Amino acid sequence: MSNPNWGEVATTTLAHRRKRIADAVSKNNILLYELRRRKAIKTIGGGRTITTPILMGDENANFQWYTGREALNVAGQEVLTSAEFPWKQWAVGVSISGLEMLQNSGPEQIHNMMASRIKHAEKTIQNQMHKSAYGDGTGSSGKEFGGLGLLVNETAGATVGGINSTTYGWWDNMRSITGVAVSTTNIYANMLNLFLSLRRGTDMPDLIVSDNTYYSAYNQSLQSQQRFMDKKLASGGFSNIMFETAPVVADGGNGGYADAGMKFLNMDSIELIMHKKRNNVVLGGPRRPLTEDSDTVIMAGMGNFVINNRMLNGVLAF
Repeated sequence: MSNPNWGEVATTTLAHRRKRIADAVSKNNILLYELRRRKAIKTIGGGRTITTPILMGDENANFQWYTGREALNVAGQEVLTSAEFPWKQWAVGVSISGLEMLQNSGPEQIHNMMASRIKHAEKTIQNQMHKSAYGDGTGSSGKEFGGLGLLVNETAGATVGGINSTTYGWWDNMRSITGVAVSTTNIYANMLNLFLSLRRGTDMPDLIVSDNTYYSAYNQSLQSQQRFMDKKLASGGFSNIMFETAPVVADGGNGGYADAGMKFLNMDSIELIMHKKRNNVVLGGPRRPLTEDSDTVIMAGMGNFVINNRMLNGVLAF
């Protein structure tokens, strides 16, 4: 028989640590950290898919210069559409066998075991969310969240959010693929060219995510120059070097998943949407398999990354 305190301790402890787990996940990855800091991690009530409204094209064709009583253009214009992103789900079970329950029957032992099991679950969630933040949504047989590998990618003409960017060129992110090896002598000029091509008045990239090789090349290219950093990111534990008005952050270290190259991101265009009933929640418990002497409490989430203007983002690769 299971320890009668186990289910209550497991469920209440996980429920109590929900926000802490969510915070730990966001602090482990620069994209998630920035989304949380900018309040761009949102919850919604449901729907067949996650839809986000987007503007079609660059301008409303009804605009005109006119004089006096000249007829005005009032034709109907399709200026809004929606991108649709599928719901993706994750779950992690914190389990204990009947033998372990009996061996740890006292309240102190139960709490100690719970602490170690939850820490392990937290690290797993952190690592998997970090991975999916750079993924293209095809991992785990298409069950993973679609991160930057999908939203801001190197492939021209990709279909993202159900919209084909070959047919609708305004839905493609920009890219600079040079075909030569990255070096300290060529990286700055290429970064500047892409940055300027993405800038539209005050609308410009405000975060550049880099792998180690590109970050090192950019850093060394500034060897004789003064360096500046974004204090907010630095206080969050992310070392960075400013490029124009955007911090450059290396996220390809030990256990990092950043793609080779640099992603120039306009963070106003990217969000993480979670279902309000599956936002790091405990799915009740404990659950006992019919043919196994064990109890499991499950924590789960459901959502996806979305983007509403791919053209404001870009990829630099050599």
